Amino acid sequence: MSEERPAIRARGDQTWQERAACAVAVEAVRDPDLFFPGPVADDERIRLAREVCSSCAVRKTCLEAALECGDAAGVRGGLTEAERRAVRQKFDLRCDPARVTAALAGRDVHLTRPEKQELIRWAVASNTSNSLLASVLKVSEAHVQKLLRQERRTGADVEGSAGTSSAGQAACQVAAA
Repeated sequence: MSEERPAIRARGDQTWQERAACAVAVEAVRDPDLFFPGPVADDERIRLAREVCSSCAVRKTCLEAALECGDAAGVRGGLTEAERRAVRQKFDLRCDPARVTAALAGRDVHLTRPEKQELIRWAVASNTSNSLLASVLKVSEAHVQKLLRQERRTGADVEGSAGTSSAGQAACQVAAA
């Protein structure tokens, strides 16, 4: 009953919580604060919370939602606050072409910085309208023009340096629609 990969959720979508194991777990009903141990972490409560999470069908979605919104409290997706801090950097570097494509299709999804950069790179290559790009990135068209100018300069620099990639280049490619 485990979830392989979280579905691409719209920003703010919390309907997945209805399928969460913690919503019906007896342990959570008995102890509503089970997933929010106090300052001195109670190892037994954390173990019980992780046990509930381990059987959850939406565990990865829960973790992703916590990382997207910067939720620092409690056990989420089977990880404690400290453990989530440790995986935060890797999450922030994620570049999933499916998420970029979903954003281009009009879905309101959370994009990481590399995903936004890939979106801008794709927009330059495909002459995407500034208004569409502004809508997807939730910025002004004037800001979009600035981002596109920067990307064109960066792209020209990369081409002029015998194909070496810039440090900010994302590790994903979006197929032109």
